[in-house]
Amino acid sequence: MKIEPNDEAGGGRTGTLQNISVAEINRILGFTPNVEDDPDKVVNSWGFKADGIPCGIWDYKGSHKAGQFSTDGPEVVFKTLFGDKYSNR
Repeated sequence: MKIEPNDEAGGGRTGTLQNISVAEINRILGFTPNVEDDPDKVVNSWGFKADGIPCGIWDYKGSHKAGQFSTDGPEVVFKTLFGDKYSNR
């Protein structure tokens, strides 16, 4: 799967990453958070394309402290990249 940074993190939550750190997400994607988001609600936000499909990952109101991040994009992308750390809930 080809991962490329994109300047948008996504429009709406389609799933969740759990028990994962910012460092681990950086390692899997190959880059650090790259999208400026609402600073009152989001600390870390990644926008990327997976085989040309726009996707996003972000924390919400401190969720990164508990190892939880929201995702936007197809389940197959997140299952392939993050395995059992992804849930479509």
